[in-house]
Parts: sequence; C-alpha cells; structure tokens
Amino acid sequence: MKILRWIDRNLWSIPIVTFLMIELAFSLWSVVSSTPVLLAALPPTTRQAMYSSLISTASAFFGVSLTVVAILVAFPRLMATPIEQALVRARTIVVGSLLTSSFFMLAVVTTGTIALAVDLHPVGNYAVTTLIEASCIATVTGLLAGGIGLAYVIVERSRH
Repeated sequence: MKILRWIDRNLWSIPIVTFLMIELAFSLWSVVSSTPVLLAALPPTTRQAMYSSLISTASAFFGVSLTVVAILVAFPRLMATPIEQALVRARTIVVGSLLTSSFFMLAVVTTGTIALAVDLHPVGNYAVTTLIEASCIATVTGLLAGGIGLAYVIVERSRH
C-alpha cells in the first residue's frame, strides 16, 4: 500500500518506470533473439513510414499535452478550502505526469527524425528501434495516467 500511495503522489514516475522496464525488456529480447524484432524486423521502406507516422502522432500529442498543461496551470483558485487545496495538488500531479509524457514524446520525435536519416539498412538498428518503441509506450502510459488524473480533477471541480 505504501508504494501505491507514493505512485499516487508521484504520477510522473509511471512513464519513467514504464520506459525503463520496456527498454530493458526490448533490449534483452533483441540481444537474445536470433532474428530482428518489432520495428527492426520491418523492411526499410515500411520502417521509414512507421517512423514518419510515430513522429507526426507524437508531435500532435505533444501540442495537446502542453495545451492541457497550460489550461491546468491557468485554473483559478476558488477559495482557500481544504477541497480546493486538494484539487490544486491533484492538478499539480497531473501536470507533472503530462510534462513527463511530453518528454518521451520529444524523445520519439527526435529519435525518429534521426532514424529517418540513418536507419536505412535492411535490418533496423535495435538501439534506435527499442528507444523509439519504449518511448512510445511510456508516452501512452503517461497520457493514460494523466488523462485519468485530469478526469478526476474535472469531475471534482464540477462538484464544487
């Protein structure tokens, strides 16, 4: 229960832990496997198309995330009540999660752009592909955690 309470107070840690676990798992899978895995196994043209798609998706979500962060930061405080103070803390936690997810979106955009230029071999570079894959999964988990937190803030705000 103590770990769940810590995660609740540090929602930003969810995408980071997810990234580390997925990066380790995919790296080990790539090293142990006798054939390329996931993105590395795709033909170069398909891999390039995937990189382009992931870059554009991450860019769009990056913009949306920063917009949500700006809106959450701009929420006015109603009164200095305990409920309002709890909502302020919840908004701060959600903002941290969304900013951490934005970092991984930026990693997808940056790494994907570099990969478009250098990953042209028949078999993809496993370091680049696993970094992109793990960053994508960390982004999705962070957005899900932040979205659930955002929904909580909106529902609680509408009650009061």
